Amino acid sequence: MKKIIISSERLELIESPPLELHDDEVEIEVKAAGVNFADIKIRRGYVAQPDIPQPGLGNEVAGIVTRTGRDAHRFSIGEKVFGISHDGGGYAERVVMREFNVFRLPVHMTFEEGAGFPVAFQTAYHLLRTAAQVKAGDTVLIYAAGGATGTALVQLAKLFGCYIIAQSSSPEKLQRVLKLGADATTTASTATMRDALAHLAPKGVDAIFDGNAGADFAKNIDLLAMRGKLVLFGNSAGMPPPLDPYPLVYRSAHIVGFSMRSITAEPDLYARTFDDLLAWHKAGKWRVEIGHRFALNEAMKAHDLIESRQSYGKVILIP
Repeated sequence: MKKIIISSERLELIESPPLELHDDEVEIEVKAAGVNFADIKIRRGYVAQPDIPQPGLGNEVAGIVTRTGRDAHRFSIGEKVFGISHDGGGYAERVVMREFNVFRLPVHMTFEEGAGFPVAFQTAYHLLRTAAQVKAGDTVLIYAAGGATGTALVQLAKLFGCYIIAQSSSPEKLQRVLKLGADATTTASTATMRDALAHLAPKGVDAIFDGNAGADFAKNIDLLAMRGKLVLFGNSAGMPPPLDPYPLVYRSAHIVGFSMRSITAEPDLYARTFDDLLAWHKAGKWRVEIGHRFALNEAMKAHDLIESRQSYGKVILIP
């Protein structure tokens, strides 16, 4: 079996022995694996990994069930499935996941779509519904709208009836995002966003979704409407400096932190969210924007592309 490992902050393809299968696990022959910015942070040592001999990359896959543990009874050998696990291991020809993290792949979804939607769309759903609690008519600002989570946020925010201002440094990406449902676009950075919103949202925005953070993060507070919410879910531009919370008082506003680990810790909520998302996908309400595909031995190229900020939508590995 071939898999990708981390070697001096680079990615290397190696031969690996067969996987150990525990009683509550399912083994999947990987047909497609999603690439996320979190994988880049893991490769660079920015986040802690589970206590395993080699760090595992790739926490979302789609493929075919090849083995089931003694206590895993929900799936049969040969079934098409998708799965998501914080233990990683998806950058490989095969992966094992705990059974409750594995779901049947709908007939209306390809392997690439099955590997490309779980993290981005679960995150987008709960950013909107759980963290920001948006309602129809709200004005929302989505940073990095051309990324995997950004394109998911745009589509679900439109489904929920929001007015969407999409941000990206790339005019080309914004043209594609308009077709997904964005109402307005801007190439302004956080530092210059106040001027950009002067005519787009003169009373401020009801919710901001920021996975960048960075040195100018606190300037987002000035963009909020009364009782607005600034939702932070990543730090791809670096950690924000300490900020003065008192400007929040004038607006009765909130800063909300969000991590998908808070959702995956509740399997029932997690499963219900997939039920909603898959029903909407079947009805044609959203699609996975797969922008780039790489072979397994090109995983480093996939990381380089994402780090260059030239990628659009979801990046997929094909073993």
